[in-house]
Amino acid sequence: MKKHSSKKKKAAAPKNEPTPQTGESALESKKPVSSFKSKLHSWFRESQFLATTLSIILTFGSTALVNHCERLKDRKLSAMMVMGNIETFSRKVEEMANSMARRDSIATWMLSLPQDSLDLIPPSEMVDLINEVIAGIDFLTHDKTAESIFSSNIETWKNMQKFQFIDNVGSCFSEMNADENYWREWVKGFEEAVNDVLEHPEEHPGVRTCTKLLRNDVFRQKIESFHVRQYWLEYLAAKYRYLNQKSAKMMDIKYEEVEAFADERLNEVNINEVEPVQSQFRKKTLKADSLNTLRPIKLHIDSIIHGKIPQQ
Repeated sequence: MKKHSSKKKKAAAPKNEPTPQTGESALESKKPVSSFKSKLHSWFRESQFLATTLSIILTFGSTALVNHCERLKDRKLSAMMVMGNIETFSRKVEEMANSMARRDSIATWMLSLPQDSLDLIPPSEMVDLINEVIAGIDFLTHDKTAESIFSSNIETWKNMQKFQFIDNVGSCFSEMNADENYWREWVKGFEEAVNDVLEHPEEHPGVRTCTKLLRNDVFRQKIESFHVRQYWLEYLAAKYRYLNQKSAKMMDIKYEEVEAFADERLNEVNINEVEPVQSQFRKKTLKADSLNTLRPIKLHIDSIIHGKIPQQ
């Protein structure tokens, strides 16, 4: 009889069964490549400029990178020229609003004078006041060069995907042109009312020019609206500055840079010789504090009309 072996054969382990691993050994065996690539791709998506820069370097080399940076500078300069132009326009409108406020103060007082006593006022007493009210109302204008530069670079802005910038600046220039036309029509109407009296004095009652003007219903309506024009100009200045600030934000440009650019361009204009305008010599230039310096004249005229002794 065969003797049975006391030793049992060990069962063979399955060939394809993986060897169990502890938690630490499992972490060590994982490769960090996939995690690194995921973070790298995410970082590229967040940094579009860096991705573009790396693409240029890999494709064309460092020369193309320099050219790309130069193009970015040119685009920023174009944007600064456009926004600087709008800032300058806003400042001009603001100055016109301040000037209109001065005229409104004088016009309000003139309208309060009794019409049947206007011929008592000597012409020399009213000449400065009349000139202040009827002269020097300018047209609204802006430099069309910057608008032309913007229009000719529309495709460039589109390639940069600055569609909001295009819409905002385009809206600015469109409204500026419309407001200029509206203001031009009002100024023409005002000048026609004044010229009708000055060029045809025989058709208007009164001895003095002041009397003829202040008895003319159209002229009175025009100067009565000075305060409305003042508020409208103040609104325009604030509106265009607000829209311009939005454009600067879209281009990642601080608005202080836009203001400094506008200051620099303004200084250039002041340095250069400016051709004189004929209308500058048609009226006596008043001092900056004309409302204060003209107060004695107003009081004296009141004393003539009302027989009052002017208070010092």
